[in-house]
Amino acid sequence: MRKNLLNYKREKSIFFPIFLSGFFILTTNLSVIRAENVISAGTTLKVLPGTTMVSVGSMVIKSGATLANAGTLILKNNLVNENSTANSLGSGLVELSGTTNQVITGSNTIQNFTVNNTSGISNNGENLINGTMTLTTGKVTLGNHNLLLGSSALFAGVPSAAAMIIVTGAGELRKEFPSGYTGTFNFPVGDTTGTDQYSPVTLVFISGTFNSGNYVGITLANERYPDPDITGNYINRYWTISSSGITNYTCNATFQYLPADITGQENLISCTKVNPLPWVTYALTNTTTHMLSASGIGSFSSFTGVKSTTPPANQELVNITIPSGISNCYSATQVLTVAGNGNTFIVENNGSVTLVAGNMISILPGARVFSGGYLYGYITTNGNYCGTTQNPLVINPVNEDKEVATMIEDVTPSFFKIYPNPTTDFITLEFTQPITPSGARVAIYNMNGKSILQETISGETKHQFSLASQPVGIYLIQVRSDDRTEIAKIIKN
Repeated sequence: MRKNLLNYKREKSIFFPIFLSGFFILTTNLSVIRAENVISAGTTLKVLPGTTMVSVGSMVIKSGATLANAGTLILKNNLVNENSTANSLGSGLVELSGTTNQVITGSNTIQNFTVNNTSGISNNGENLINGTMTLTTGKVTLGNHNLLLGSSALFAGVPSAAAMIIVTGAGELRKEFPSGYTGTFNFPVGDTTGTDQYSPVTLVFISGTFNSGNYVGITLANERYPDPDITGNYINRYWTISSSGITNYTCNATFQYLPADITGQENLISCTKVNPLPWVTYALTNTTTHMLSASGIGSFSSFTGVKSTTPPANQELVNITIPSGISNCYSATQVLTVAGNGNTFIVENNGSVTLVAGNMISILPGARVFSGGYLYGYITTNGNYCGTTQNPLVINPVNEDKEVATMIEDVTPSFFKIYPNPTTDFITLEFTQPITPSGARVAIYNMNGKSILQETISGETKHQFSLASQPVGIYLIQVRSDDRTEIAKIIKN
């Protein structure tokens, strides 16, 4: 009688909506229901394995109702789930294949999900996919709601500008990872700002601790990152990566952009983490594949491509290789930090790099210049940054693969001298030229770029400093007097 009753209602539903109450099992190989289908509170609708149910009208799951789909549910219209908490739709496949935009409302847990609608899907609820999400055709717009793929979930199909996840709102495409995860995951994201543009993000986890309920989330914007220091050469696109429940990780990332995104010269642009400050600059862009890449990421944030003509206040250069035949220049108005913390900065044979800072250049372990490569660094005294050279602190080494941190040149200052150098404790700063009545501002930095001493000296020709409390190593002393700024190296034994 239940099957007959259901079949009867299905026949009549050509003209009237269906209201299901009680307990129904769909056992026919193919059932087509043509009007709006409402599953009432206290009702369970089961679609058994091997059974396909096609709902031409909207499928409405009232609060307290259950859809237990173990077969295939094909929806030609909207899915409305009125349950107030996350509600499982069963272990089967849900396919959205309408001809107009379809809307998913409510909190749905879906095992397998197929998008096959050229008019697209709108995500108006918090949805979880635990199995396979197949992007056949059509775009899924997240809006202000998140879409989460569970720890075992994956994407299938061939993502493209015609089959992707739109993440230009507040809603994130999120992926949970299993405990101890290492490997690669592609986020098939893009935007429809003006034209449909596919700009996926690929993450490769090398290591990390993945707690229960963890996720990585992705959003993007098809515009210049809103930082006034980004001028000249940049990509009109940025990606924001968030995470929860993931610690102590090392990750590599690639970001696909489009030629239409480029402002300025593409070959000057590098992948840069622009938020939070300071900027962290990674590899030069691949102008053939139009790809940004970053390796050794230990924290997520906003990433874009930039080679600004306005230097940032501070910039870190990590895991960068300058290949043969390539010249580049990096600037910061305050401190420029190179390598360190397990990162690398490599200049290969016939590669050339200039470093310019307004205050401090910190070259740390991991920076290397191969034979035939060149690395110049200087503190600007006139506000000019990349494009000019003066007072080189670092020049090309004669020994291949030599650590740059041991090669800072002993530049002879013009208006002061320091002694004894090397020292075990005290150093004396002596002015060899008159300084102005306002005095000279003196700062000493360690090789991490940290200021360990700052003083203003006035009315003296000599002044003594103590390094007794500092560890053995290399230090830089910077002396400013009016428009003169000079740096010298101090070695403490």
